[in-house]
Amino acid sequence: MLEWAAEAGAKLSGVLCGRATWQGGIPVFAHEGVAALERWLEARGVQNIQAVNNVLAGCAIPWWDVYGGKDNIEVIEPAN
Repeated sequence: MLEWAAEAGAKLSGVLCGRATWQGGIPVFAHEGVAALERWLEARGVQNIQAVNNVLAGCAIPWWDVYGGKDNIEVIEPAN
């Protein structure tokens, strides 16, 4: 989906990825336990995160570019 969004011109600065990266490990945990889940996370879980990172490396832009660059962002200091 990230690739499709990028192809459609969406300006990606990052993503929230949780369940999509680890949900496949739930059945592993349910049927085989904690050790099997840890192995799954070290293998498939890492692959899932790397796949997301690869897409972002090819299309993500810094969030401040969406607002015209760092120079166009006003930083407001909190009142004391």
